Amino acid sequence: MVWQLRAARAKRGHKYMKESKMRGMLAKVIHPPVADAEVRGLFKLAQEKSKAGRESLYVAIGDLFERRAEELQPAEREMMLEILQRLSQDVEMSVRANLSNRLSEDSDAPYDLIRMLANDEVQVAYKLLTSSPVLRDADLIEVLRHRTMQHQLAVAIRKNISEEVSAALVETGSEDVIVTLLNNQDARISTDILEYLAEESRRIDSFQKPLVRRPDLPTELAERMYYWVSAAVRNYIVENYDVDIDDLDDQMSAAVSDVLETNAEQSGVAAERLVDRLFDAGSLSAEFALKSLNQGQVSIFEFAFAKLVGIRPVLARRIIYEPGGEALGIACQAIGLERSIYLQFYQLTRKARDTDNRLSKDEVVRLTQFYGSITRESAFLVLRKWQRDKRYLNAVRETEN
Repeated sequence: MVWQLRAARAKRGHKYMKESKMRGMLAKVIHPPVADAEVRGLFKLAQEKSKAGRESLYVAIGDLFERRAEELQPAEREMMLEILQRLSQDVEMSVRANLSNRLSEDSDAPYDLIRMLANDEVQVAYKLLTSSPVLRDADLIEVLRHRTMQHQLAVAIRKNISEEVSAALVETGSEDVIVTLLNNQDARISTDILEYLAEESRRIDSFQKPLVRRPDLPTELAERMYYWVSAAVRNYIVENYDVDIDDLDDQMSAAVSDVLETNAEQSGVAAERLVDRLFDAGSLSAEFALKSLNQGQVSIFEFAFAKLVGIRPVLARRIIYEPGGEALGIACQAIGLERSIYLQFYQLTRKARDTDNRLSKDEVVRLTQFYGSITRESAFLVLRKWQRDKRYLNAVRETEN
């Protein structure tokens, strides 16, 4: 009973400190030059401890922020955002959504307030993500990388999406998100990305129809897709693109092997271009490489691994598929990857080579001990040798001595 009373007092004390701090922050923001009846009303609301009082204060500060944002200094704007963030924990979602919806079409809405609301729950952020003219490409890309799939779907239906945002949507790897993007006729998608998705449509049927219905799909990609898409989509290609159906059908049986070989080469080119784009943007990571491998996008993984390690793709493949996994371990250690990522790389690349990818307990122990036995410095020295010398196995053996 005593500890319950103490806990209750502590909780009341914590709440009092939280409320007191909020009132103090409010006092710092609302300085004398703008102290008027409206401000005095805010102070009064800040004294309220009820849920309704908190919601009224949230609405009032949001309204003040919207109307008088230009009068506030940067430090004051930051403090008001912090107040709103603190209040968000106690305010109904419908109240936050109402503020968000009201500002969703306003091109003069305060940028920092819009950015905060766009990272709220999707019920709050949805209309901002789909239509707010205030949000910038960098804001949308940040949401795509750090929020939920529902946030990603909201961005995917936005009008006039840039090529950079479209690329970030494709990077999510979500089939539903990519299909939604492809169905968005206003979205600008680069030729490299369209080429990559056209190749992916060979194994992901849901990409086929929205791809061929895009006005920006190059004719040569539509012609290439003709060989593997369903009959319904094939008819659409014939009706809407300048291709000779008789000529295509006559060539199909004779050229199918050549087409498959060419497509494999082009798929590699598309994968390499995608990796190069991510690397140039500073967005290439081991996590992206692992996600690509998990999704069966082996070519993307191979090019991503080569780029991360700083070696040629042909050497990267030899290192990745070297039977014992030691070369792979050295490369992973050289760039500072966690042991768990190394083990996942090893296991999934065995699956990619159609071998048994189940790791026995002894194998896990062997790989773990090996990974722990080499320092990042020694691994980096080996990597430097690989970058200069094709005889990589010699360097592997040196680390074992």
